[in-house]
Amino acid sequence: MRERYSPRTFERWVHGFNGKSGMWMYDPKDKAFWLGRLAGHQTYVEEMTWYSERGEENYGGGFWKYSKRFKELTLKGPYRAEDLLIKVSSRRAFSTSGYNWPAARIADLVPA
Repeated sequence: MRERYSPRTFERWVHGFNGKSGMWMYDPKDKAFWLGRLAGHQTYVEEMTWYSERGEENYGGGFWKYSKRFKELTLKGPYRAEDLLIKVSSRRAFSTSGYNWPAARIADLVPA
C-alpha cells in the first residue's frame, strides 16, 4: 500500500468509471496485471496559536482532514492474463463536480 499517492487526472477518471471498484494496471516487464484501488487519505492539521491585532489569543488546527490531492493506493496481484476472466456489465451515467462518466456497457477483469 502506498499511503500518499497523488493520482493523475486520468487515473481518477478511470477509477471512477469502474464504480470505484478499482482499476487494472499492466506491468509489461513481468507481463502481469495488478488491481489498484484508491481510497481517501487523511492528513493531520497541526494545532496553532496566534494573536490578533487586538492581542486576542486564537487557536486553530488539531484535527484530521481528508486530502484533496493525495489518495491511498492499494495494489492487489499480480495476476497472469490466463487467471483472469472478462465480465461485461452496464453502468449508469454519473457525474461529480469534477468528472462525468457516460452510461455504457463496460468490460472488467475478474480473478478466476
